[in-house]
Amino acid sequence: MLRLRLILWYSLLVVLTIGAIGLFQYFKIQQSLFSALDTSLIEDARITLSLISTLPPATNPREMALHGETHSSYSLRELIDRALTEVPDSLKGTALADRVVSEIIDQVLTELSFQDSSGKTADPLDAIVERSVSSRRNNFVEIYAITKDSAGIHHDAQFFRTPNLGSDTMMRLVRGVRIRTESDTTSAYHTIRIKEEPVRVARARNERFDVYVGYPITDIEESLARVRSSFYIGIPLALAISIFGGLWLARKALRPMEQIADTAREIGAKNLSQRIELPDRTDRELVTLIETLNSMFARLESGFQQITQFTSDASHELKTPLAIMKGEIEQAARHLEAAQTLDPEEARQVLASAMEEVDRMQRIVEGLLLLSRADDQKLPLHLEKISIYNYLESLLEDGEILAEVRGLKLLRKFDERARSKQINADTTRLYQVVMNLLDNALKYTPEGGTVTMFLQSANHEVHFGIADTGKGISNADLPKIFRRFYRTDEAREGPNGDGDRSLGLGLAIVKSIVEAHGGTIDVTSQLGHGTRFTIAVPTVD
Repeated sequence: MLRLRLILWYSLLVVLTIGAIGLFQYFKIQQSLFSALDTSLIEDARITLSLISTLPPATNPREMALHGETHSSYSLRELIDRALTEVPDSLKGTALADRVVSEIIDQVLTELSFQDSSGKTADPLDAIVERSVSSRRNNFVEIYAITKDSAGIHHDAQFFRTPNLGSDTMMRLVRGVRIRTESDTTSAYHTIRIKEEPVRVARARNERFDVYVGYPITDIEESLARVRSSFYIGIPLALAISIFGGLWLARKALRPMEQIADTAREIGAKNLSQRIELPDRTDRELVTLIETLNSMFARLESGFQQITQFTSDASHELKTPLAIMKGEIEQAARHLEAAQTLDPEEARQVLASAMEEVDRMQRIVEGLLLLSRADDQKLPLHLEKISIYNYLESLLEDGEILAEVRGLKLLRKFDERARSKQINADTTRLYQVVMNLLDNALKYTPEGGTVTMFLQSANHEVHFGIADTGKGISNADLPKIFRRFYRTDEAREGPNGDGDRSLGLGLAIVKSIVEAHGGTIDVTSQLGHGTRFTIAVPTVD
């Protein structure tokens, strides 16, 4: 059902479109969140590395790991913001960075107070480490001091780690994880799991320290899960809306089609003149469809009328010889019954008349069979390449004899440029065409007139045909002369009173044969001045 298919395709298209846009937005949001987080973690690791690198090289990593908790009131980011407000606007580049670091260190030294396990106040520079790694933003921090032994081999000594890491170390966990982004001194890794919790890790390093900063992404994954849940709800909802919306749209769009179908069903053989009315709407597709259907109905009406007329004409043409035969046979039967014998001469006349009518019916049947095959494009043609100039010259001899018998002149008007032209033709069928036209011209041209056989050369065609100085054909009859069994009043009368014996199939057969050769036939005529039939056939190399 068309309506159901339209709804299904429409719904599928809507769901696929929404799904594609949703997936694109989801992965775009996911990428944006993780990219921003990686950038932030790398920046935190770089800042931490920069700050702890200000510690004296002789600082003991183990002693630094024993320091107590901070008692400051500002986070590292807040200290940076405060430092930026203190430096002059004229400072740029390295000078600005050095001044900011100096301001942060001064603020840290004034705010922080640490004691080690023995109660001794720690070196204020140690507080930088505690300040940088205790930011509320960085939940996991791990710092390693890089030392070199007497043999020149580098070793990583644990310098600092947040208590919430437990027994896991980020250095070990990231070894089997792919790196997302990397530079000479920084790296950002894909997600690892610390205590069954997904964590993103960034790393910053130099020749003294190796800093790992991690952040749990549970909140981000929960946010993404909520986005996915909205898709799980939105897509079925969109599907339901598209189905009901598609049903409404399909019903509205197909309503004119149903009206067209109802009207078309009402049109039958008895009322082929009925047409589908154009709707008030100006939809180009509907107008085109209706115009196409109306054109089809017009052709059907014309074809049906031609078939009806053809059947009537064929019945009439066959009825006449049958009636003549029946009448003569009945008359001979009455004479035989009355005289108990039949005069041989009378019998010969009856048989001759019957044979004449049989021949007439045979010509009618053969003509109809030829036209039927031509209509089905099954007219047998035995094509061969011929010189049209030489072929028409050979027909002049027969034509001159026929013209002389009727007291007419047959003229020749051939274009010398056509002498080299060749066509593919069935010579037997072509003879039938030319002689039919010539016979009509000789038959309906008064004595003393002229008939001309002509040949002209064109670009890729040759034009040839017959022209006469006969009575001509009226403009009303001219479009109908190629119809089957159609005869004008002049043709029915005939110049010698034998026009009624014409079959009315000759020109229809001529037209079918010409078209079977890929050509066309045209006629021009003027009453009192004659008629000209022109045949155009394509040439071959």
